[in-house]
Amino acid sequence: MAATRLLPGSEFLESEGISWFPDSVLLHILSYLPVKDLLRSGRVCKRWKKLVLDKSLWKDVNLMPYKIHSKVLWHLLRHYLGSSLRSLQIKGLLHSTKKQDLLTRSLLQALVKRCPDLQRLRLQEADLRSLSYESLPSSLKILELSHCEIPFAWFQTSAPRTVSLPQLEHLTLCKVPAFSDLDLEMVSLRNPLKTLILLGTYRVTDKGVLLAAGHLRQLKHLALHGCDVGSRGLYFIATNLKTLLHLDLTQFHHVNEGLPYLTALKTLERLDLQQCDQLSADTVAAVCAELPALKCLNLNGIVFDDQGIVKIRESLPNCVVTNDLVDFPSVPEFHF
Repeated sequence: MAATRLLPGSEFLESEGISWFPDSVLLHILSYLPVKDLLRSGRVCKRWKKLVLDKSLWKDVNLMPYKIHSKVLWHLLRHYLGSSLRSLQIKGLLHSTKKQDLLTRSLLQALVKRCPDLQRLRLQEADLRSLSYESLPSSLKILELSHCEIPFAWFQTSAPRTVSLPQLEHLTLCKVPAFSDLDLEMVSLRNPLKTLILLGTYRVTDKGVLLAAGHLRQLKHLALHGCDVGSRGLYFIATNLKTLLHLDLTQFHHVNEGLPYLTALKTLERLDLQQCDQLSADTVAAVCAELPALKCLNLNGIVFDDQGIVKIRESLPNCVVTNDLVDFPSVPEFHF
């Protein structure tokens, strides 16, 4: 008799008696599996196939380890994704020789219909130039775009008074080259943002910060990496974002000139000045001493003389000051 070929995981099923576990325990075990392994587990036996369909396993779906296209998403949407979905992370084929769409208008419409409570959408290497910002699920609270292509003025909706994503509070853009001052103004005007992370968005300038700052009064966390923003931008930030808790100015050019403006941020708890050039220890010490809520100051990658860093630390007895001088990449990697 030919030997029966066992599917991955079935050896454990037989040898360890896992089949005796109640469904609640099996579901807990399955919840730790990546999506690909979770789908394979559904082929172990009929019981596991039924368990894999359980809604609790499809709340936070991370497809980042895989480069996928719309056909794969359609399959998942029809068979697994539903009303329980809260977070979806997907990676497309933007930089692949296989030019296949990650998202289409019809797929987004189906996603909105089947997953009405989707709160977080993270897209990486996706071409969104054929889609409108208005087509994204209106239930989103968190939107993260990394290495994506969007058309110019993507965030400018066709209906000026329409709020496309009324619940959006956290926006992260990493290496989205078309994002500009106009986009920044539009998204700030229409969305009550609490977090705004801009990394490598080189089209954002002081003008964009000026246009947006007055609409970002609820902002708690702001990061500006690789933007074309200078001391004037810092002035607009300091005079408008009075309740800011975390300001990240990694690799900010000529920050020393605009740093004194930050003394107006009395609620600021964390300040990141990592790899900023032409930074004076005296200026840092004097400015940060005027920030009563400051708990963490990141000065990594900046070379001060011994007395300089000592002076900064002595002026901030209640603040953790880091000044590691390890090698950093030319463009810091931002982890979502």
